[in-house]
Amino acid sequence: MNKETYRFMSPAGVASLSLVFSHKALQWLCGTTRDDDGRETGNFTLFGDLLARMVLIAGESKGFRRPLMLFAGQAQYSEEQLSAQWNIGRKRIRNLLDALTDMGLIDTYRSRVASVMTFPCVRGWTTANDSHTDNTFFHEQREE
Repeated sequence: MNKETYRFMSPAGVASLSLVFSHKALQWLCGTTRDDDGRETGNFTLFGDLLARMVLIAGESKGFRRPLMLFAGQAQYSEEQLSAQWNIGRKRIRNLLDALTDMGLIDTYRSRVASVMTFPCVRGWTTANDSHTDNTFFHEQREE
């Protein structure tokens, strides 16, 4: 992934997002991560790529071998897929997701069927047709 290819993304159809970041999360978002070839990518770009996977309305996920029902504010993901897309080893992907969880940017749930992520830092969103949704997975960030 490089800066020319990726930019901050949000879910399709979102006109605005309300986000709340801890100081620690904001510092991380302003930094960079090196891929396995030594290229740097902005952390905000990586987070934006995850955020772009979030569904806005409940429904069945598409594009995975095992589709499942997702609630608004959730995203199905694959560590293997992220590893290939970001050119970062799978163990580093898992460590990165754990760090994002520790900072309150995401929560993850892994099962044999699928991996699901929520975005507790997203307070809500407004769609292009001016419809507002509060994120049921939002929780206030706490500084340590």
